[in-house]
Amino acid sequence: MANETRIYTGTPKVVESNGVSIANNALAPASTGTYNRASDGAGYPDAEFVLTATFAVAPVEGSSIALYAQPLDVKGTLDTEVPEAARPTHFVGVFIVNNVTTAQTMTLQGGPARRLPALASYYAHNNGCGQSVSAGWTLEITPCTMGPA
Repeated sequence: MANETRIYTGTPKVVESNGVSIANNALAPASTGTYNRASDGAGYPDAEFVLTATFAVAPVEGSSIALYAQPLDVKGTLDTEVPEAARPTHFVGVFIVNNVTTAQTMTLQGGPARRLPALASYYAHNNGCGQSVSAGWTLEITPCTMGPA
């Protein structure tokens, strides 16, 4: 087949290895590190995000944890504003939660995030789950792109 395409993936990067508790309707940074599309992502414009989180009390079935980016160095060394719960900034996607208290490993709804900022910090927003996300959550980014086979 002459017109086949292939998905290429890079090396995963952990941007949060032990996140703080996130209250219902609150926001928390993935503070282990930033993600640089050139050096961390092999220049790939897209990425798969994996969030692993637990709740002490079961959250609302089908509610979400939204993922936001804070683009960095957008004008020289100037960064965009830090996301806030009432002013979220650069939307990346959502993770849909189950109503369980065991660890949930979730991918972004709809597949990989497209056209990520060149350099960014990431934030998780507990968007109405009804319960706090327990401390210890993790967020991993795997760069990806499509190309000829």
